[in-house]
Amino acid sequence: MALCTFFHLSIKEFVETKCRWADYYYGAKVLALTEKKNFDCGLWENGCSAYEARPIQCSTYPFWSWMLEDKQTWDDCAKDCPGMNSGRLWSFEEIEKNKKAYDDNIPLKKEEVEELIRLEENKIN
Repeated sequence: MALCTFFHLSIKEFVETKCRWADYYYGAKVLALTEKKNFDCGLWENGCSAYEARPIQCSTYPFWSWMLEDKQTWDDCAKDCPGMNSGRLWSFEEIEKNKKAYDDNIPLKKEEVEELIRLEENKIN
């Protein structure tokens, strides 16, 4: 949990202060970063406040598989992101690598996080 290390927080402290539980498939709950009232990421402060430790979802943006499906989807997403369609040109290989990393990323389920917290607390005590 790179973000815990970055913020010098235990897993429990990080989850309690910077995360929420989000609904996922089949009734599962998964860990998600909190959002601000305008739906910006809770870590966004005129830029990512944890850029060096950002999660896969953030580091692979905007090369998410569903955004790459067609030009219309890409252009619709680009309306809300000033960084899309500007900056350096990414190679096909780089885009595919990011797409695969995004697709392979599986969010942490509540039970998994609770187990990580238990393990961390046992290690401390």
